[in-house]
This record gives sequence, structure tokens and C-alpha cells, in this order.
Amino acid sequence: MKHSLTLNLANQTVAVERFLRVVRHRGFKLTALELASKEEDFAIKITVDSDKPIYLLTQQLNKLVDVHSVTTAQLQQQAS
Repeated sequence: MKHSLTLNLANQTVAVERFLRVVRHRGFKLTALELASKEEDFAIKITVDSDKPIYLLTQQLNKLVDVHSVTTAQLQQQAS
């Protein structure tokens, strides 16, 4: 199942590394990443793919100190 997440992180490269590590450790495959730098934070849009429930990832991301907000949207699966 593919999901789109939008995150706001502290404007620190270490914050991006932490968030990416959580995605990997939770077993989600990163299929797209878009990062925009603002004055005070990073705006990140990602697409992840996994059979696992998305709440397993969002709960962990919300626990990170550098993460200001996380929003999710389920993407429609294309027929093969």
C-alpha cells in the first residue's frame, strides 16, 4: 500500500537523517522524496510503500523531537 506523507522538520540536516532512519527501520520502502528548505524548517513530501499499517510509521515519526507535524494520505493502487 502506498502512502503520501507531508512532514515539517527542524531545519537541521541531522533531523532529516533521523527521520529517514526511522522510515528504514520501520520497514517502509521510500519511493519518492521532495525536500524544500524554509527559514525555520524543512518541508518534506515522501511516498512510502509497505504492507504494514501506516500508523506504525507515523507514531514513531511524531515521537522525534525535530518533527513538527506529520500528515498522511493513502494513494490509490494502480491495477497491474
